Amino acid sequence: MAIRTIVHFEIPAANVERLSRFYHACFGWKFKRVRTPGFDYWLITTGPLGKSLGGGMYPRSGPEDRPRNFVAVDRIDPAIRKFTAAGGTQLVGKMEVPGMGRSFIGADPEGNVIALWEPAMTVPSRPRGSVRRRPTGGRRKALRGRR
Repeated sequence: MAIRTIVHFEIPAANVERLSRFYHACFGWKFKRVRTPGFDYWLITTGPLGKSLGGGMYPRSGPEDRPRNFVAVDRIDPAIRKFTAAGGTQLVGKMEVPGMGRSFIGADPEGNVIALWEPAMTVPSRPRGSVRRRPTGGRRKALRGRR
């Protein structure tokens, strides 16, 4: 079960280079441009890996394009239904991010932008009931003999 917490943020920018220099000067954030077909995107590193929240920056698409936070969900389809049933509205429908996961961007009842994020499965799961076997025999005995 996902901990429904913010896992990513995005900042739209009229001038990505200038705004990335601002955030670097203020907070020491690091930016790395990634090439994606038809879309400019910069990954943001805000601190040590695993101990800080990462984000992204991209060219602003219009005046309504505002910063947004991504909240982790277990499964995006039921989360979208729950979001809209609670009064949220869709801004950008469910979208596949190849190799990463799936997202949905909406607005809460007061118009604040919030996104849902279902990460792609990165670790293949074992079939139910299967047991991970530990190596036995020779190696263990050989190690015991060295003590």
